[in-house]
Amino acid sequence: MISTMLNTYHCPKCSALLHATGSITMEGVACPVFQCDTCVVTKPIFGEPFEVAVTFAVNPQGQPFDPVDDTLL
Repeated sequence: MISTMLNTYHCPKCSALLHATGSITMEGVACPVFQCDTCVVTKPIFGEPFEVAVTFAVNPQGQPFDPVDDTLL
């Protein structure tokens, strides 16, 4: 497994400095996961809209992406 673990990253919405809260592994590469409790987005959960904290991972190229649908932020 290749590691791209960053300890800190700026929120793509508000630029707050965040600390990694965990990691996910995609195609053998560990990507750090960050959560900004200041920024909120609406996501459908069981068909209902819910406000949740912005959560994202950072790929090996240093780009933030949504780990749920793999779209760059």
